[in-house]
Amino acid sequence: MRNRLFLCVLCTLCVLGGRPAAQFLAGVETDRDRFTYHFDNPSTFDTPQTVPHFFEQRYVADNIWLTGSAQYVAGVRWETSAGITPERTSTGDDYDTFFDPDGTIIVSGTTGPIAIRSFRFSQRADLARIGPATLVAGYRFRLDQSDFGIGHQTVTRNGVLTSATDVTTREMTSSQMHEVFVGATWLRDLTPGWTLSLNGEAAPTTIGRLLVQLPDKYPGQDLIFVATVAAASGRIALARHLDRWIVELSADVGTTWSYRSTASLSRNTLGARISVGHALR
Repeated sequence: MRNRLFLCVLCTLCVLGGRPAAQFLAGVETDRDRFTYHFDNPSTFDTPQTVPHFFEQRYVADNIWLTGSAQYVAGVRWETSAGITPERTSTGDDYDTFFDPDGTIIVSGTTGPIAIRSFRFSQRADLARIGPATLVAGYRFRLDQSDFGIGHQTVTRNGVLTSATDVTTREMTSSQMHEVFVGATWLRDLTPGWTLSLNGEAAPTTIGRLLVQLPDKYPGQDLIFVATVAAASGRIALARHLDRWIVELSADVGTTWSYRSTASLSRNTLGARISVGHALR
């Protein structure tokens, strides 16, 4: 009797809205991904004292992802997912703007190739059902590591070019995004074997952390800058179920909004994925 009761409870936990007890998916994804950091901090260029200054770093993080996810039940229904990219050559900019006391505006910066690679991880839980929707909450982490190659540096004064050189000094950066999000998922059976799902998430206190290393200029120092922003994302997925096998096509979109112009992160992503997996019933 006790074993039977345990099995009944387990079956109840393992089936939420007719979904399988567990499913595992592996996929390939292509992303268009652009992000920019902006930070204000006093600095110097050609004056003994610090002057108002800001810098901006822009990255093209387009890449191909290998992804994997698992949905399972442990008290509530969970989804664990991760993705990784190969290292690829892309482009990045790093520009500083100085406002000298005499009114001169100096812009000094570099644009050129970067070697970039990325990793992400997320953990999501189903919280409750409200009609056809399921409320969810979770945590998402994203890491982008870049190594700047030989860049083309320019310096302008009040918009007039004063120098242009190639720069070989080393620069490595690491961008982290930490999102604690809430959202909702809507799942509908279209025809036998086909399901459509829509998912929307919002993370009002996303942390963007930029680490900059300039070992030739500041040996042994890590320069760290933090921006708090809001992030939102959406996803649409169409899945075909063939017995216990699953083939899924999905598309994702994401964006951010900054609270402060003096410490901001602007990011826009658009991705498409094909996944194949297996369900346990």
